[in-house]
Amino acid sequence: MSTLSATGIYGAAYRLIDVSFAPVGALLAAAYPNFFRQGVAGVSSTLVYARQLLKHALGYAVLVCGLMLLCAGVLPYILGSEYIPTVDALRWLAPLPILKSLHYFLSDTLSGAGHQGLRSAIQTSVALFNVLLNLWLIPAYSWRGAAWSSLASDGLLACAVGAAVFLLASRQRELAGMAA
Repeated sequence: MSTLSATGIYGAAYRLIDVSFAPVGALLAAAYPNFFRQGVAGVSSTLVYARQLLKHALGYAVLVCGLMLLCAGVLPYILGSEYIPTVDALRWLAPLPILKSLHYFLSDTLSGAGHQGLRSAIQTSVALFNVLLNLWLIPAYSWRGAAWSSLASDGLLACAVGAAVFLLASRQRELAGMAA
């Protein structure tokens, strides 16, 4: 990070994001074995399962995002005036639960259908992208650069995993159509 103060600002805001994501994380953990049960029938089956759960997770994530945007200003009244700079950081990071919900459920769709290697390759590529983006943005923009990097990386991960799921499901449907 660029300074200890910037690290503290970003770290406090990200902790709140992590706490807000805990219910979705619990849902993901409880649902994980079922992704493998559904995965026996391929990625299309795991995608159907993921969509059912994702509706609830996204509803929650959108609600949390809205609450963080609207209520971030009360943070210094609860935690103290030293958290005033965290208000902006929390608002910047507020969309992360939405992006995380998307990419985690889609990633579990890949794993459940036997495409863990593809999932890992996508995640590794995005992690490298995140590191490079951090090296560029954090020195120039401090915690705002870290926030942009997080949003861009989680967004890219959601898009890349989503594209992989879509392509694999399309291919599975084509093969099923040819077999019929």
